[in-house]
Order: sequence, then structure tokens, then C-alpha cells
Amino acid sequence: MTAVQGRPLGIFGGTFDPVHNGHLRCAYEVGQTLDFEQVLMLPNRLPPHKATPGVSPEHRLAMVNAAIEGVPGLVVDDRELNREDLSFTVDTLESLRAERPRQPLCFIVGMDSLLGFHRWHRPERILELAHLVVCHRPGHPLASDSPAAPWLARHRLQSPRQLHQQLGGGILLTPVTPLEIASSTLRHQLKQGLLPHYLMPPAVLAYIEQHRLYPRDDGGGADKSL
Repeated sequence: MTAVQGRPLGIFGGTFDPVHNGHLRCAYEVGQTLDFEQVLMLPNRLPPHKATPGVSPEHRLAMVNAAIEGVPGLVVDDRELNREDLSFTVDTLESLRAERPRQPLCFIVGMDSLLGFHRWHRPERILELAHLVVCHRPGHPLASDSPAAPWLARHRLQSPRQLHQQLGGGILLTPVTPLEIASSTLRHQLKQGLLPHYLMPPAVLAYIEQHRLYPRDDGGGADKSL
């Protein structure tokens, strides 16, 4: 068995179309609470289970960079944007495990992702490579008849300390501050001419306005290239 070396690395993926405070608070809070070395913010190029983002990878990467500038513990990783194929989590974790053979890897997801985990590409291999850290709202337990219940029964960790002791293989449920923000809602607001102040970092909103990424429905062209 490979010996563990170093504090865990968090990985937080998403299309970030656009990135918002819900993403950022979850990644930051988990990293702080669970004592991760850092959390990688990982923009997807072509997510398997979502529509292709309407904004280019370059713009989405720039928004994430703007969002986390000066924030300790959060780092951007663009490896999925450099691949032409679908952004399968297992491929990304294989790449990270090759670079970090002795460091625990923790893939951070929401409860909705855990509920659909059995449909992911090679879920068993994902858990061989990393832990799943599932952010959930306090007071909302997982139903016993959920498709995720068997996975949780086999892999659930009882203590965050176990993330530091094993390279992967566990599922940890961790409560986070609930911020019910959706990128789709923000896109709709922007296209209605409503500015989502306090829902995303000012630097991200400034970038969106500068490049006209989500133009109003009544006209105006978007700058789709950097």
C-alpha cells in the first residue's frame, strides 16, 4: 500500500458559465474546514452530462482567474481545457494521480452529483483514485432508497481525518454554508439586463461587462474571443 504524504488536494470542477459565489464559497469553505493543501478550480471544456457552454473556454478560464485572485488556497487548473475530448472526471484524476502518487485527492461535489454518481463514467475507478467530498445542507439527509445509498454504505467515511490517512476510496458528507445560486439563473438575469451584484465577485462581473459575454435578449453582440 502506498504511504500517504502531505495534506489532501481538493478538486472542484465545473463549467463556471459563469463562476459565482456559490462555487467559490463551497470550494473555499471545504478547503479551510478539512485542512486541504489547496483546492484546484477546474473548468470543464466539454462536460459529459451538460450542454456545451455558450462562452468560450478562454473566457471561462479568465473569469475563474479573476474570481480567485488574491484568495489563499484556491488555484486554477486548466488541464481539462487543454483536451479536445469530453471532460471525464476519471481521466482528470488519472492525470493528477500520476503527478501526485502519494497525496490524497478529494473530488468536491454537491449532493445532486452524488445522487447521479452511479451514472458517471467508471465510478469505481474514480473512487480508487480519490475520495468524494460531498457538500450538503444540514438537515437534508440522504433517503434510504436513493441510488447513492449503496455507494455511501460501502464507502462512507466517519471522520474528516480519514481523508488525510488514505489516498482515496471514501465518501465524506460535509455541511457547508448554503448559497442557492445557479449559473443558469445568473445568465438569465444578465440577458434581462439585471446585474447580479453580490452573487459573484465584482471582478467577474466587470469581466463579463467588458467582453459582453451574456448580451441582453433585445440585441447587442457578444465578444466571444479574447
